[in-house]
Amino acid sequence: MTKRIKLTTWLVVLCALMLVLAVINLNTGQMSISPSQIMNLIIGKGSYDSQLVIFDFRLPRITVTLVVGFALAIAGNVLQSTTQNPMADTSFLGINSGAGIAVMLFMALVKNQDANLFLLPTMALGGALLSTVLVFAFSYKKDTGITPNRLLLTGVALAGLYSSIMVLLTLKLSPENYQFVMNWLAGSIWGTSWEYIIMLLPWFIICTVFIFSKNRTLDTFNLGDDVAQSLGVNLKRERIVLIGAAVILAGVSVSISGGIGFIGLITPNLARRVIGFKHSQQLVFSGVLGSFFLLAADTVGKLISTTSEIPVGILVAIIGAPYFVYILMRTK
Repeated sequence: MTKRIKLTTWLVVLCALMLVLAVINLNTGQMSISPSQIMNLIIGKGSYDSQLVIFDFRLPRITVTLVVGFALAIAGNVLQSTTQNPMADTSFLGINSGAGIAVMLFMALVKNQDANLFLLPTMALGGALLSTVLVFAFSYKKDTGITPNRLLLTGVALAGLYSSIMVLLTLKLSPENYQFVMNWLAGSIWGTSWEYIIMLLPWFIICTVFIFSKNRTLDTFNLGDDVAQSLGVNLKRERIVLIGAAVILAGVSVSISGGIGFIGLITPNLARRVIGFKHSQQLVFSGVLGSFFLLAADTVGKLISTTSEIPVGILVAIIGAPYFVYILMRTK
């Protein structure tokens, strides 16, 4: 079986499974809506209550999980390729923590939060970008540049610092704001409205198209820095622009979905095992795999409890944390 046929087969299977998960997800909640009722809604014969629940609440949430899962997987793929570190992920490079501090500052300092709600994702993106700049600045050494191990250790150290700052910031939060922040940090998908999706899509499209256009450049990183430079690749420039695109993609995603980690860690590693190292195929597969994982986690969370929300980030971490340990044990 050729790699292209293998990729196509996997994509068809994953898309079919996501369709099944989407139907289950639409039907799960305090108000049950059967597949036949969903079909009636599609042809315009459903009730107003069903239409409101499906099109204003559940369908936007599913759309967010699909887009965010794809985006985080692509971002993780780029970070791992450019740093040549299979453990690189948005959560370990300070992106999630930086966005989390920005969210807490917003909740603590902005008084009229309802009127400035769309400022929250903007601040989260700014926090993610600033945090990433600090991680790479502290990881840089004049003689050796940025090494994968130093990058990971710096990200973990700064994440610990951010956690301490977050604890201090909680003292300024009201009980309601504290609950929102804790849910956000746990990966509770909160931006489930079409307005937030419209805000996310331009960033998603621009960054994703740019990253896919650089698939050959990403392939050269697999050959090592010396070989890549001999092929005429400007490593410093390409690393900066690719990591910048990945950080923007991840920052915008977590600003709407909350602090979801491990998607960008798991999916690129699985994609390389199944499809190989060619990024024209690996990016597509890891992106679809990310959408599948996040939708599956959200659906399982709703099936476990239909009355209270289980943060998606917790369910993803249950799978991601053991896989991270596995990768760590295999890394030299």
